[in-house]
Amino acid sequence: MGIFTYENEVATSIPPVKFFKAFILDADQLYPKIVPSHPQTEVLEGDGGPGTIKKISFSHGGNVISIKHRIDVVDEATLTYKYTVLEGEMFSENIEQISKEITVTAGPDGGSVLKSVATYHTKGDYQINEEKVKAGEEKGLALLKAAENYLLANPTEYN
Repeated sequence: MGIFTYENEVATSIPPVKFFKAFILDADQLYPKIVPSHPQTEVLEGDGGPGTIKKISFSHGGNVISIKHRIDVVDEATLTYKYTVLEGEMFSENIEQISKEITVTAGPDGGSVLKSVATYHTKGDYQINEEKVKAGEEKGLALLKAAENYLLANPTEYN
């Protein structure tokens, strides 16, 4: 099995606890309000904490694509969220699973820094296309910026 890791770090002007609450804990309710084309999320099993399995469906080129992921860690004390993508159309016969860890820490001037580490577990010596991974991460960055803009426009939410 091969392992490919992609790390990303993004600063935001929103304080860490507020950003974690909005971007992570309330994502399923927040994103449909601010991004009309945001994927539909369905909880298949669990209560939103560790062990919860979600199905996320979105349109791509006229087709509905879905993934299932399991929440592994939700730690409000350390502002850490971990999940594992279990299955989906994005998997080829060469990818076993994808895990992701997101941590929010204090940043400059009262803002925060969101660090994400995505780990791709591949079969055999398969090599991940880094450009495709970057393109997917850019979509996540667009969601992050949409959340930041929403929170700046609605400063009393998530206090």
